[in-house]
Amino acid sequence: LKPFGLEQRRSGDTPPQGKMARNPILSALVALALVAFGLNCAFVSGPRVAETPLVSQSFLATAASSSVAALAAAAPAFAEEDPAEEYNRKVLTGASYVLILAFFLLGLIVAQARKVVENKWLN
Repeated sequence: LKPFGLEQRRSGDTPPQGKMARNPILSALVALALVAFGLNCAFVSGPRVAETPLVSQSFLATAASSSVAALAAAAPAFAEEDPAEEYNRKVLTGASYVLILAFFLLGLIVAQARKVVENKWLN
């Protein structure tokens, strides 16, 4: 008994003509079909259009009245400031920007100096 599909061949024998490899065009078409199907599943679908919910008129009226009340309560915050206070605020903001830049540059200089010393470049 021989196992199914196995035939004993000698080392010099050529394979029989009926059992040659598949046609390369058929293999290429199968591979192309698999790639096309894989690309179809590989990407996420685009966003869908969201449905706009219907808003009742009473909700809009309540939102408008509460907005007006909030703006009326914040009216003193929009009042004119004292010029001295405004000047002090501008000076403090400018000084904070300068100090932040100075600390950043100082840290950069220290880091580079540590690298130079670590490489023994100065010796």
